[in-house]
Amino acid sequence: MTGLLLDGTWAKGPGRLPVADKYTGDLIAELQVPGPDQIDTAISSAARAVGQLPCGERAMILRRAARLLDERRATILAQYVAETGFTPADATTELDRTLLILELSAQEALRLTGEMVPVQAAAGHDNSLCFTLRVPVGVVAAITPFNAPLSTVAHKIAPALAAGNAVVLKPAEQTPLSSIALVRALLDAGLPDRLVQLLPGPGETVGDQLIRHPDVRYITFTGSTEVGRHIRAVSGLARTHLELGSNSPTLLWQDADLGHALPLIVRAGYRKAGQVCTSVQRLLVHETITDEVTSRLTTLIGAIPYGDPRAPGTQVGPLISAAAAGRAESLVKDAVGQGSRLLTGGMREGAMMSPTLLAGLPEKARLASEEAFAPVLATAPVGSLDEAIRMANATGYGLQAGVFCQDLDVAFAFAHRLEMGGVIINDTSSCHPDPMPYGGVKDSGQGAEGPSYAVADMTDSRTVLIRHRPPAS
Repeated sequence: MTGLLLDGTWAKGPGRLPVADKYTGDLIAELQVPGPDQIDTAISSAARAVGQLPCGERAMILRRAARLLDERRATILAQYVAETGFTPADATTELDRTLLILELSAQEALRLTGEMVPVQAAAGHDNSLCFTLRVPVGVVAAITPFNAPLSTVAHKIAPALAAGNAVVLKPAEQTPLSSIALVRALLDAGLPDRLVQLLPGPGETVGDQLIRHPDVRYITFTGSTEVGRHIRAVSGLARTHLELGSNSPTLLWQDADLGHALPLIVRAGYRKAGQVCTSVQRLLVHETITDEVTSRLTTLIGAIPYGDPRAPGTQVGPLISAAAAGRAESLVKDAVGQGSRLLTGGMREGAMMSPTLLAGLPEKARLASEEAFAPVLATAPVGSLDEAIRMANATGYGLQAGVFCQDLDVAFAFAHRLEMGGVIINDTSSCHPDPMPYGGVKDSGQGAEGPSYAVADMTDSRTVLIRHRPPAS
């Protein structure tokens, strides 16, 4: 399998993309990288395929693809663990989410409709009928991240196909094999060849040509804020959905149920080695419970098994690269240098970083404003509602926040005043049921995932007005 799907054919290209096992470093695949002419061919082929399938067939294909992925579960999970370094438990959770996303998208394909418009309110239109249709936007370019190579890919391409579009997919360079598995399932389920094109390769070349192409009408991207700004600058009039960086806060108010909250916080801070946009990175704790929280978290986090993701019991595997782990280590050292206390962890070897907890995070520390994308959690005390809200909002990001409290007045105050795309009450910032709208504000991006919201955004509204005359008597 070359990995390069071009105009219905698994093709060869001029470049090569090696894929390594993230724990052992062993080479597990080498994919073909397309040249500039092949990228243009893929986009032209996709443009000719738009609107090819009736909505009922779209739904059936998405459901068949979900069944095929489930049947191929063992192979896909093993491949996923190898290319990501995540644990089998994380892989299983993501595959199960992917099956749900395909089903939800299939449902949306069957209820894609417009609305009636009451034009009779306008003079002279007593006998007019006006309604809207939802039609495919065209070619959708999907550029996906390494940290969710199944579910995030599904969140982009399944709604696009449900809406009748064609997709050109550029998966993350580090984790393209899961995308190949998903595309193969779609093709084996009966998706016409040209409705999906798969272009592995670097973002600087393959991705950049894709986002600049005038025939690409919609770009859906998950990645860094820096790249998101570049996409907005060069993509012309193409519609964009951008899910970008974050520094997600979770707040523990004085009446929080710690028995409920702390295990959720530990899970949300360290799953996938903290490489989740909504990972709990900053934990803002009411000053009356700070000592108890830090003591209990130190015990819980210090006991997290880490290392080989395939070893039984491991909860935290390696980061995506040694460079990523090195950057996280520098953020921890900066925080300690600014006065933060290292309570557990902080050790790094290559791409492996031990689960780390810091207390007393100063607002001037880089960890308070930058995204770590690592198994690092830092606490900071807050004394009042206003202080908690100010500190939570004190970054350029605004993806999601979590709030643990029992007082409804406090909960609603946070819901109204936190500058976030989502505010999760009595769960962490990382709570993300797939049917809900998911997206950020400020430097965290624009637009929302969630199949029903994505399908609506990946279609254009077409207005139809019929002026009819009374029949002759």
